[in-house]
Amino acid sequence: MSTPRRLMLENLRLDRRRFVQASGLAVLAGMATGSGQAVTDGGETTTQVDPGDAFDQIDRAAISVFARDVETGDVISSHDPQMPVPPASTTKLLTTAAAFDELGPDYRFETTVGVVGERRNDGVVESLGVVARGDPDMTEDDLRELAAAVADSGIRRVTDRLVVDVSAFDDGEYPPAWTLGDATSSYAPKSSAFVVNHNEVDVTASRDGDSCEFDVSLEPHWDGIDVDVDLECVDEDRFVTIGTSEHWRNTVEIGGRMIPDDVATASVPIGTPNEYAANVFANALEDEGVSVTPGGGAEPEIEISHESVDLAETVATHESRTLAEVAEGFNFWSYNMVGENIARTVAYEREGLGTWATWESYLDERLRNAGAETPRIRDGSGLSRHDLASAHDVVSMIEWGIDQEWGETFRESMAVAGEDGTVRNRLGDVDATIRAKSGSLTGVTCLAGVIEDGGEPVATYAVLAANLTGERAVGASPRVDDLVAMIAEAAT
Repeated sequence: MSTPRRLMLENLRLDRRRFVQASGLAVLAGMATGSGQAVTDGGETTTQVDPGDAFDQIDRAAISVFARDVETGDVISSHDPQMPVPPASTTKLLTTAAAFDELGPDYRFETTVGVVGERRNDGVVESLGVVARGDPDMTEDDLRELAAAVADSGIRRVTDRLVVDVSAFDDGEYPPAWTLGDATSSYAPKSSAFVVNHNEVDVTASRDGDSCEFDVSLEPHWDGIDVDVDLECVDEDRFVTIGTSEHWRNTVEIGGRMIPDDVATASVPIGTPNEYAANVFANALEDEGVSVTPGGGAEPEIEISHESVDLAETVATHESRTLAEVAEGFNFWSYNMVGENIARTVAYEREGLGTWATWESYLDERLRNAGAETPRIRDGSGLSRHDLASAHDVVSMIEWGIDQEWGETFRESMAVAGEDGTVRNRLGDVDATIRAKSGSLTGVTCLAGVIEDGGEPVATYAVLAANLTGERAVGASPRVDDLVAMIAEAAT
């Protein structure tokens, strides 16, 4: 354990003893009233952990803190608990709980392939249809398995086209208040009804030995992706960038300087994700001996339909992993697009169309029923700059979630600090088990989750720090960790 944190925790232990001795029966009176706070004889509210011990100049930023003992309801730490601030990716915990409530942890996303129009004979069909329902977990291997199932059904040729039904979602590929900078970043691929590889293409650029020749590979491959290479050959001072500057097109831009035997990789968001997944599937069909190039053309004939498509005959269906399994990866690694597809799927299952407005309305109702008082959440990931919630709001939803019949599954969707996911390098020196979801935006650093002792939840917490600038922004994560470590010490 680091020396500063050790000193902070030792001081906390002394403060706790003084607190108990000074408060006496007044602490028990506070528990009995159900106030969730310890009240001294003077009538002032006190908590066991002062956030100011971790955050100096705490009043110069927007910092909302709330932590509570789940058994007694006692407040362990609090600072502006009702102040709404951007919750960033801690929003994903709210999305997970709301989705578990509406869909159930065992929910599976389905993608169905079937015959559209006439089956001319056993091996020839007029059109092949795909009914896509927003599976955010679909991989190229999953599409290959679907293609193999189509081939196993005896189909060998499609005389008209491959038509993909994406009517489950409306045409809003981005939630409200995502920025243009988000749209070209690997952390923010578009949401779509038909998905492959999280709607990103994995790009590998390499230089062969001392020669000034470069090789570029794309996975999953699609000829519709334009690649622009502007690389120099150098012996030192390597610098390589891989990305895109046009969110509406399928482009990959590679630039910089490569040294001999150099390799660079990156994931780049796709501009037209429904078309990308459709073409990857069409390629898989061709590999399985199913022709989708009518008239012997070089390119498959593909239609993306925003109207529902009737399948005359179902040929194959792919079921995703359970929502619980998808949510674990979502929360561990903070996949933003996964959150948006989960949100829109909830909307689809409720109203028959996956819209942001339906999701926002449902989540707001669910949050307020759980005890939240100040939320405004407009997406599923927390990337929207319109999102606002207080630490009390986040804790209320977490507590409501862990109290449901699927509460253990909900807790297990949160990574263990010091071990897993985006928090694998944080809080590893704390004895308690801290389940956590991190969140960050420019000027925003957050952490929320559950503290466990012996495998059981003992406390919930949310630390949402915003309006951070300068040194306060650079040092925010360690300060958040110090505060959560003190909360864990007090709780266990």
